[in-house]
Amino acid sequence: MDTLIMVCAIALAIAIKLGFFFLFAWKTQKEAPIPKNQPFDIVQKGEEKGPDGKRILVTGGCGFLGSHIVRQLKDRLGAKASLVVLDAAVHSKFGPLVPGVTYIKGDITTYTYVHSALAGCDCVIHTAGLVGDSTTPRATFARVNEQGTKNIMEAALERDVRNMVYTSSASVVFSLANVRPGVTGGGSAQPILETQPPAPEPQLNGAYAKSKAAAERLVLAASSHALRVVALRPGAVYGMADTGMTPQILAGQPWIGPGQVRVPFVWVEDAARAHVLAAEQLLWPQLGPDGKPVRRIHGRAYHITHDPVRDPFLYHEFGGGLPTSGEELAALGITERPHADIIKAEQEAGVFTTRDCAALRAARVSSYGCAANSSIPFPVVWLLARLNFWVGQRFGIVLVDGRSTPENMMFASNHWPCDVRDARALLGWEPTPFRVVAAALGEAGADADPAAAKRYKSLNVRAAAESKKAK
Repeated sequence: MDTLIMVCAIALAIAIKLGFFFLFAWKTQKEAPIPKNQPFDIVQKGEEKGPDGKRILVTGGCGFLGSHIVRQLKDRLGAKASLVVLDAAVHSKFGPLVPGVTYIKGDITTYTYVHSALAGCDCVIHTAGLVGDSTTPRATFARVNEQGTKNIMEAALERDVRNMVYTSSASVVFSLANVRPGVTGGGSAQPILETQPPAPEPQLNGAYAKSKAAAERLVLAASSHALRVVALRPGAVYGMADTGMTPQILAGQPWIGPGQVRVPFVWVEDAARAHVLAAEQLLWPQLGPDGKPVRRIHGRAYHITHDPVRDPFLYHEFGGGLPTSGEELAALGITERPHADIIKAEQEAGVFTTRDCAALRAARVSSYGCAANSSIPFPVVWLLARLNFWVGQRFGIVLVDGRSTPENMMFASNHWPCDVRDARALLGWEPTPFRVVAAALGEAGADADPAAAKRYKSLNVRAAAESKKAK
């Protein structure tokens, strides 16, 4: 009955909005305007390159992921490298500008800006890109993600920049071959290996994935002794300051559909650290007795996600639902179970471990330490996503949520776990266990809201009691 009432309420809201849209659609500019090129402007002058130091350019360094990369580079490398940021919009949305870093306002789709920003650089971390939403014209993805990347690569070769870390996307290995639109639970049952190339263009899920796959193919094809390229494929990046995903989970927003699938996610701090490690190994490789690098890391791609083999969990747990149980994994034919190292890390962090799963489920508490969220029936979400996308593309207006598109619904409702063994072995990267991150995010969210803090404490006391009872 509650579901029927919710569906009716949503339908009424859509009808009212659509009536408004159609009534005033003639006032709306149907074609998205072509943005003017951003001026090339040095917003903040940072440290100059030292006589023995390196210089690193980070494109998109004011974005969610890029800003974390810049801070970690500064903290880890210090005086070993001077840093330059090139971003179309230099802002402090994701934290203040880092002292000592040069910030340049400029668009990667303008070659002269990219060429100027790369002067004197030894490495470029190219994380700038367009994720877009339901209103983004399809051609814009190619202009920014493909042409922008081509500009970076060509300017790097011309400037004799020898090293490049490219931020690709795990979406390039999501194939439509094993999924059906509007149906959940398809995809790849086994973790996708990092040696897997991007899916063929017709099987890629949407304009974003197609543009990122094309750019990845481009940079890896160019990888050579003249330009050593590492491509990183982050899953969906989340964290406290993201543009909606984490705050909405902590606020109790329902997840999508049954949630009985494995979807690749990555904590922003882990994703940033992978970029820093890749850049470090390119610039300062560990050398063997013969003077050659011990490990060759360039010329290939790496998945940067939570580890589906050592730390398996289902989408509903990430969405703030009940923790994943071993019985759920077994019913889905998933043989992986939490590794002893993961459980040890959870214990050392002082959070509820995978062994407390039954207690958390009994207390109706999520891994974030909040009251477990519910779900929205997938057919309702699928219908809304299709309608939202149609209105967005036709009128440039967001009906419900800009991220609500058929492509994103397919990403969230099918299996596509991404194996990270090569990133661990070759880059020396380790993803933080999901429940350690979730507990920290839940605590941070409670600290920001006194009312939430009281509920958080009460729920965790209840969960602790259930855990003690179980033992």
